[in-house]
Amino acid sequence: MKRRTVYCLILLAISLVCFFGYKQYEKLTEDRTPPVLSCESDTLEVSVSVTEEELLAGVTALDDVSGDVTDSVVIEDISDFIKENTRIITYVASDDNRNVGRIQRTLIYTDYKEPVFSLTGPLSYVVGTRVNILGNIRAASTLDGDMTTKIRYGLDGVIDNLVPGKYPVEYRVTDSCGKTTYFNTEIEIFDSAYSGIKVELKKYLVYVDKGKKFNPDSYFKGSNIEGELSVVSNVNTKAEGVYHVDYYVSGVNASGKSRLVVIVK
Repeated sequence: MKRRTVYCLILLAISLVCFFGYKQYEKLTEDRTPPVLSCESDTLEVSVSVTEEELLAGVTALDDVSGDVTDSVVIEDISDFIKENTRIITYVASDDNRNVGRIQRTLIYTDYKEPVFSLTGPLSYVVGTRVNILGNIRAASTLDGDMTTKIRYGLDGVIDNLVPGKYPVEYRVTDSCGKTTYFNTEIEIFDSAYSGIKVELKKYLVYVDKGKKFNPDSYFKGSNIEGELSVVSNVNTKAEGVYHVDYYVSGVNASGKSRLVVIVK
């Protein structure tokens, strides 16, 4: 009985030695080396319309055990802008043992433009009517397309739609590069005396290059009732800023108005 116990203990000891020896061997022979990635160039100059396939072109990955693992290369991250029109793109690849290698290179857009705002109607409301701060504003960029749902705004105070006046508002939108564009203007509440005629414009927000000529009359489209048109503008194209042009139409028994926002930059 004692001899059998001794034999069992010896077998257990041998098994443990073999087990831990094998584990040690596994550790010594385990592949822990990640694939090595390489790029044809350190800098990639592309259009904002570049495809993922084009961003991956020229990136390869080799592993000392698994061999060519280029098929595993994916884009892990594209940073926000680190400087004008420039981002860092990070690629990763994995081998058969799930070791992960990385490489980065510089991505430069050749045709990037920051988001721009537009208006489908004036930011002016007749006193007593409902004010929809986001109702008429839109945003888009060459990089992300329509960004209207990403527009945010801030107010200096409460807009009282029962009190005629001009209430400051700041609109902002951030694209996928981390670039935020701001648009500071005002919500106008105007007297009901100007609600009798509907005044339409060709556009309700325009961008004008600094120093260029600006003709406010060219943006008037028409009105549903004939009347005399008068245009009041504070636009100064010599200085960057946000300006307004008010269009008044006065008929025999009614009047109306609309407003154009002009951004000089």
